[in-house]
Amino acid sequence: MYQRYRLRLRGTLISVFAFAACVAVFLVLVIYTGRARADVALGLEYYFLVRDCEDSTSAAVVGEVYSAGGAGYLYEDSVILACYYTKADARRVCSLMEQRGENVYVLARSADTLTLRGKDAELKDAVKGNADTAASAARLLYDTANGLETGSLSQTAAKANVIGAADALDGLISCNADRFFGAWNRTLFGLAQEMREKTREILFAKDVRYLQISLACTLLDAENYF
Repeated sequence: MYQRYRLRLRGTLISVFAFAACVAVFLVLVIYTGRARADVALGLEYYFLVRDCEDSTSAAVVGEVYSAGGAGYLYEDSVILACYYTKADARRVCSLMEQRGENVYVLARSADTLTLRGKDAELKDAVKGNADTAASAARLLYDTANGLETGSLSQTAAKANVIGAADALDGLISCNADRFFGAWNRTLFGLAQEMREKTREILFAKDVRYLQISLACTLLDAENYF
């Protein structure tokens, strides 16, 4: 009887120790997951050609810029005419417009490094992949706008490019099943819809620039989505 008691006691102690070990492992995992961190450097920099405006005159300035051939995208306290990828290109166009008496200047903006914490840190590669694909789509729109402006692209070719950019965004959405991407997916969906809408009519360079800038500004605000 004493032997059976010892065996039962031993079994109980083993169970207690096993349970304690499981709890310890669980706590370690929780602490590790909570402390997990991943930084995502997007490496994006844009040079906007802009005009200042006040809240009371923003609509008028947007309309004026659009009528003159600019994108007319309202951003912060400015209206963006165009978006460039090098400071030299932006400054060159800015100087030409200043010579014509236009009150414009170059506004440089870069995307902040994103910090993912906890379980979200595991999505680092997916977030970087999303940003890279969206940035490539924006670059395609930039090239398309230039092609329309110089006449090197036909309407058919330009529309195919814009639809290609929309398809790229839709492709991201289909891959972003995690709930973490909810707000980002909704924004991409809206942008893709707007791109397709523009291809249903005559496509102007300024409209494609507007689409490019919309996507670029979305990337600059990536911290609001991730």
